Amino acid sequence: MKIVICGFGSAGYAAAMSVKRAEPKTEIIIIDPKESDLMHPCGLPYALEGIVNPDDLLQNINLERGGITRLQGRVTGILTDSRKVLYKTDSGSLTENYNSLITASGYRAVIPAIPGVDKLLGKSLFTLTDPEDLKNVLTASEGASACVVIGGGAIGIEASFALHKQGKRVIIVEMQDQFLKGIIDPDISLMTENHLSAEGISVQKNCAVTAFEEDGKLHKVICNSGIIESELTIIATGFAPDITIAENSGIGFSKSGITTDSFLRTSAEDVFAAGDCIASWSSIDGKPISSRLATSAYKQGTIAGINALGGRMEYRGTASTFVTKAGNFELAGTGFNTETAIQRGFEPLAGKITSKIRPEYYPDNTDITVKIIFDKNSGLILGAQCCGLEGAASRINLISMAVEFGITIDELCRTELAYCPSISEVYDPLLRAADIGLRRLKR
Repeated sequence: MKIVICGFGSAGYAAAMSVKRAEPKTEIIIIDPKESDLMHPCGLPYALEGIVNPDDLLQNINLERGGITRLQGRVTGILTDSRKVLYKTDSGSLTENYNSLITASGYRAVIPAIPGVDKLLGKSLFTLTDPEDLKNVLTASEGASACVVIGGGAIGIEASFALHKQGKRVIIVEMQDQFLKGIIDPDISLMTENHLSAEGISVQKNCAVTAFEEDGKLHKVICNSGIIESELTIIATGFAPDITIAENSGIGFSKSGITTDSFLRTSAEDVFAAGDCIASWSSIDGKPISSRLATSAYKQGTIAGINALGGRMEYRGTASTFVTKAGNFELAGTGFNTETAIQRGFEPLAGKITSKIRPEYYPDNTDITVKIIFDKNSGLILGAQCCGLEGAASRINLISMAVEFGITIDELCRTELAYCPSISEVYDPLLRAADIGLRRLKR
């Protein structure tokens, strides 16, 4: 049995490891363009901030010692009838045979088609997707004082805070009326925006960039609300699935990604897909949802690896559980926000509370906000959001499990949580929010 894995990010790594654990004697070939085995893109903003050494984001894991062969090259297509994968190297074009194949080609950064972007990209305008981007941003930031970050998603939030910690004047520009539109609710977004503003980062919403203009050392970021002068601008406007392999191979895809079934099989026989390149779906209602998370990719890769061996493991979708952090401020979420719940046909209610994490008498206490969203008719938990200086991620992880397993708001209220004054309240804010929600449900 010979399995070829195209791409070696979270999904590709998980696929290789699951195959190796299940059938150690299986021949595994990885084809990936990176010079190192692994690259950890989620660490890029923290390397920009100076917390992480950029070199530590690249990792070699001695694949050969584990009996796995890695070929450095970029896959361009698959000859599905003859079971051959085509890839390019510095030496030319090559092929590799396979019995089963997993494509884990990942994502590409979305660069808006804004006038002037091509002229400035790589000079004073950058994305933040790989170590080469990071190197260029760090070089450009030397001596720069005025910076702009375009996009109020997780990367935009993290990058803006990282530049701020370098002592730069930072403006974060978002074309929508809130950060993380469609992912968190406006009230939770506002708390995040207020935290960034309190740190000294300028937040401009409803601000669409219409052009870039070069102007000596500076460039102009021209928006519908005015002109911002910048020495360094990071574009953090999201990611799109890399579907090049499917496009070149006659494999089914849409603009959302490569099409798979619940076993992560593509339209081609014995070809599977996993990670940011696939069109994902929600674990709540099974409908399509845009979700590009390393945790989802890892789970998908594990399942694709087992099924490439002939298994029948089913992927049930994603709860889109995430967390981002700016300084000590955590913002986390899972499942649907209120807007998405309504769009999906639910009648959402919410239980929300802002309170201290620990007892009032305990020193160094902090506030946390927990908001749990559930369906008015069934009580089914649909999602949650949480923010504060600590404890947001741990509470969202619990709600993520509730979402995944179809738990209702009254069932959540029966849960007992661990208590210690240095860690939490006896009546944890999570359960208080759930109780408020349950009381609303019973009115």
